[in-house]
Amino acid sequence: MSDDPKYKTSYLGPGSADTEPMRDRPASTQNDTIKEGWKLQVNVEGDEILLDVSKAIVVGRSADDEVVENLLDFAKFDGYEKGVSRRHAVITRDEDSLYIEDRASTNGTQINGFQLTANRKYRLRDGDVVDFSRLSTLFKFVSPEE
Repeated sequence: MSDDPKYKTSYLGPGSADTEPMRDRPASTQNDTIKEGWKLQVNVEGDEILLDVSKAIVVGRSADDEVVENLLDFAKFDGYEKGVSRRHAVITRDEDSLYIEDRASTNGTQINGFQLTANRKYRLRDGDVVDFSRLSTLFKFVSPEE
């Protein structure tokens, strides 16, 4: 690991002074369902990535010669420099809901500014801002008609 400050990360895990742990997220009146055939749109640094949510999606970054099935790869968005772990989180679908689980990443995951507890599933909602360490993303649920 380099001593260059741009490669340093500040740990965002539980106990960080500027975050509080996120509580359970029950269903709400806001759009938090994703029907059959819908896609997950991830906006990151001006790019829109459209994902099929029929299988689990691994969130992280790949090595140069590595191929990982269903990887939302943040390597091209300077994921390493921004503290994204190789297997940072996983997104799964259960019926009409999406869930995200931080996989004990080094620098943590937040939804709308609230810190996630590692290895625990949290419901995703349309319009959530999800920070993977210092890489901020916006999650949108996209119907087939859009």
